[in-house]
Amino acid sequence: MRTTLLLAVVMFLASTATAAVPAVAPSLLLTQASGAPTPAADDDEDDPVPTPDAKPDAPATTPTTPAAPTTPAATTAPAAGPAAPAPAESMKLVNGAPLFNPNVGVHIVEQKRFSDSGRFEVTLYPVSVQVNGKFTQHFGTMGQLTYHLQENFGLMITGGGNWFNSESSLNGELVEKARVEAQAASSLLWTWGVMGGVEVTPFYGKFAFFGDTLAQFSIVLSGGAGIGGTRHQLKPESARPDGSISPATYGDTGSRFMAGLGAGFRLQLGQRFAFRLEVRDVVYTARVERVNGCGFDDLRAMDNALRGGRPVTSAMVGDGCRVGTFDGNDPETGLRRSNDVPLALGLVRNPSSDVLNNVGLYAGISFLF
Repeated sequence: MRTTLLLAVVMFLASTATAAVPAVAPSLLLTQASGAPTPAADDDEDDPVPTPDAKPDAPATTPTTPAAPTTPAATTAPAAGPAAPAPAESMKLVNGAPLFNPNVGVHIVEQKRFSDSGRFEVTLYPVSVQVNGKFTQHFGTMGQLTYHLQENFGLMITGGGNWFNSESSLNGELVEKARVEAQAASSLLWTWGVMGGVEVTPFYGKFAFFGDTLAQFSIVLSGGAGIGGTRHQLKPESARPDGSISPATYGDTGSRFMAGLGAGFRLQLGQRFAFRLEVRDVVYTARVERVNGCGFDDLRAMDNALRGGRPVTSAMVGDGCRVGTFDGNDPETGLRRSNDVPLALGLVRNPSSDVLNNVGLYAGISFLF
């Protein structure tokens, strides 16, 4: 009888534990059931009934609840952190500039495709024209050699001559109609010159040429100094009684110091060729102290010899005076050269100390190597 009662209590406790433990832990239920005391085989009814450790409504041992399963990463909210890297499209370059990246500065004018640094440039100016001629007119041909030390700085040497240099028609009219002539300070002529200096290009850019050709342009500033030759008109062109024209005569007034400043536009097409259009101002003194190497004393001695009926070669002159330029007849005109002696004397009698500005327009083509 006692054995039956004890088995009923054990089964009651087992059912109570089964109701309290979740169904996800069957192994714990078995542990709880096997932990119950089992009566010995030889127990008899006289043995005392053991008292359970816990009341029927409260199990003796609380089963351990397993940890909740971890939520998959796909459903977990992302933690706050640095922004995700930009997509590859934002790093794509379009003509050297990022397409979508706002953190990259874009230069409007990029570096030139062809660098001038360390290169030589030979420039030919087929025609240079004086643009400020009031009493003089000059047309010439010039050349220039430039070595570009850097992209925007170079050394240059310029040389050439004015194959046409003459007094203007205005001065001829003054001589013919009013019997007055412009002073040497306004009518001294520039025949040739050689100057060295520097050239800088502070600004440059590019533009599309004929749609699909990219052209580079730059603003060119130059300055230099050197030496040049001059001459002055002695007798203007005049009409003879027979209707023929008596040409003008000129005297060499020597070489002198010259300086020049220029500014212009340079257009480069490709790697080898460029076009230039520049305005240059060549400055030189207009003081005339000698004509054909003869000073005032030399010319006065020759003038006195002519007045005395003697040839100019009989006059006592200095070593630098080229007396032969005033002796004999001109092979082209047939005129006596000694007629220029009084004209040259009047030119050097009152020398001027003014400065002339010869402003010219230079158009040329360059080759770079």
